[in-house]
Formats: sequence, C-alpha cells, structure tokens
Amino acid sequence: MRKSAQSGFTLVELIIVIAIILILAAMLVVAVATITTKAQYAKTEAVVKLLDDGCKNYKVEFGVFPPNDKGDSRCLHLYLGSERVVVLDTAVGVKTTKPPLIQFKTDQLRATAGPPDVKNPVTPVDAWDEPIRYANPGRQVKNGVDIWSAGKNGRDELDPANKDFDDVCNWIKGSE
Repeated sequence: MRKSAQSGFTLVELIIVIAIILILAAMLVVAVATITTKAQYAKTEAVVKLLDDGCKNYKVEFGVFPPNDKGDSRCLHLYLGSERVVVLDTAVGVKTTKPPLIQFKTDQLRATAGPPDVKNPVTPVDAWDEPIRYANPGRQVKNGVDIWSAGKNGRDELDPANKDFDDVCNWIKGSE
C-alpha cells in the first residue's frame, strides 16, 4: 500500500489567512467608527435645527425669542416644551391652550429620574450627551439667538477657522 501525502495547511498559510482576517477586521472597525461619528453629527444637527426652528416659531407667536433666564439651555425645554396659553378674547378673558412648540424626546434631554417634566426643566443634549448651548441675544446670529453644540471634543471653538473646529451651530449650515 502506498501512503498518501498528508493534506492540510502549513503554518505560513495559516499566518497569511489570519493576517488577512485581521486587516479586514481593522478596516471594518474604522468604517464603523466613521459611520457612527457621522450619525452623531447628523443627530446633533437635527437637534440644533429643531431648537432653532422652535425659537423662530416662539418669536412669531410671542414677538421675542425665548428668554435665557436660566442662564443655560434649560430655558429652551421650559419655553418650547410647555403648553402655550392663548387669549382668544381679551374683553371676556377667554383663553385656550396650544400644544408645546416642541415635543421633546427623552434622548434629546439630560437624563432625569422619571419622564422629563417642563416644571423642572433640564438641558437639551447633543449626541454625546453634552448640553446644547443657548445665547440670547445671539453673538453670531444678528437679530436672533445662538444655538450650538461643542461637538465631539466637548470644547467650544465657535470659529470655523480654528483647526479643532467641530461645533454644530445654527449660524453655519453643515458645521461638522
């Protein structure tokens, strides 16, 4: 009887296959990280736009932008997330209520124990769970308000010429 040659992989072949798998896995990790970061910026841009639109609608209805009486963006949760009282007839004093300008989702607000409540306003947050900033009057938006996120690095740069600029703001469209 004749012995057949053993079949199988050599050590070199196994090392090459493992190296190829590791390279593909590394490329996948980088792609997933890039997609995740883009999704976070898109979510933050949507929150900033939602708040900016809410502030503009508030101004149309009340003649002023939401006051910054809390010193931070909690006032946006209070003024944009509360029911609005509308006087229908001043002579008789007939009033009605309208729904809030913004129905905040839980992931758009700083986490609290229980559901968010406008009687105890909390700050709207970006995709990194950091507070959205609010300035009234606006320093960047003339005759308006500034609404921005400090971006992934958590630092306010506010100037697109800054090499570390990653803020998402209502005065620069597509600022990421």
